[in-house]
Amino acid sequence: MNKIGPISGLVLLGGGQLLRQLALWSKEKNIPVKVITAPRHAKEKENGCTLENFLIEYRIEALIVEDISSDSVKDFVGDPDKKFMLSLGAAWIFKKSVIKNIFHNKLLNLHSTCLPKNRGGGGFSWKIMMGDRVGNCLIHLVDSGIDTGSIVAFEEYVFPPSARIPVDYQTVSVKKDFFFVTGLIEECYAGPINANQISQPEYLSTYWPRLNTDLNGWVDWRWSALQLERFICAFDDPYPGARTFLGEVQVRVKKTSVTSLEDSYHPFQYGLIYRTKSDCCFVATKAGSLIIESVLDESGKEIIHKVRVGDRFSTPCCHLETAMSRPVYTPLGLK
Repeated sequence: MNKIGPISGLVLLGGGQLLRQLALWSKEKNIPVKVITAPRHAKEKENGCTLENFLIEYRIEALIVEDISSDSVKDFVGDPDKKFMLSLGAAWIFKKSVIKNIFHNKLLNLHSTCLPKNRGGGGFSWKIMMGDRVGNCLIHLVDSGIDTGSIVAFEEYVFPPSARIPVDYQTVSVKKDFFFVTGLIEECYAGPINANQISQPEYLSTYWPRLNTDLNGWVDWRWSALQLERFICAFDDPYPGARTFLGEVQVRVKKTSVTSLEDSYHPFQYGLIYRTKSDCCFVATKAGSLIIESVLDESGKEIIHKVRVGDRFSTPCCHLETAMSRPVYTPLGLK
């Protein structure tokens, strides 16, 4: 594909906040838009409204389908040569036959991190764990691999120091991606644009799988203060929080920060709460101390005020082993 456009409409595949924003923007611009989504995305809520109900409310033509290779998809897309077709976290694996026969090798994907580094899923949690603060608005062609297609357009940016947890990263990313994508669509709607394809150098590639907070979010209190801070932040809002035990009670922890990287404790002290206030507690860790400002019980109720000096956070080894498992998602949800 050397050129994109001129286009007569959009086909958005997937889900998420950005898809909703792009669909509304398209209607405001009088650009015909269709949405193809999977059952698990159709059930996802934003501000209490499922994607399915959102599409109905705003009268956006939509198809909810488990199998992306079905004839209903081909009929729904229509002539792909005049469409800007963009995947936004789509739930399907696109086979070569689907890419060719349904999308005429013109299906694009938006990836919000650098490629070929950071292929795969996991949202921004992996970036937070690694301390990576560089973001990308990046569009590439979809091929039969995972995020391996040639890059069509990209724009790099840096997350502000205030961005610490996934919801912060998402807020910045959605805003950047929205202006990036709408600018490209407007160019394609006005006339054909050059799509200079950049091949991804495979020797620079890295891949990180999807994550699930309940499965992967168990805290290992043997880690350093900085490693713990990044891990707990990685499963903070909009996710339910990293998991551990407070004594014999299973809890989730959020809103953490390093208070010192100089404190030195014996390994037997790791996880011990050595000071409390009404709204936080101080925890001894390897190579430093943590402040934790939110401890939730399994019903999501805040119990930070019940934490006592001398209590200990700990995670049984069986849960730490489980945390290393790889979650598998299908169009219907977690397998």
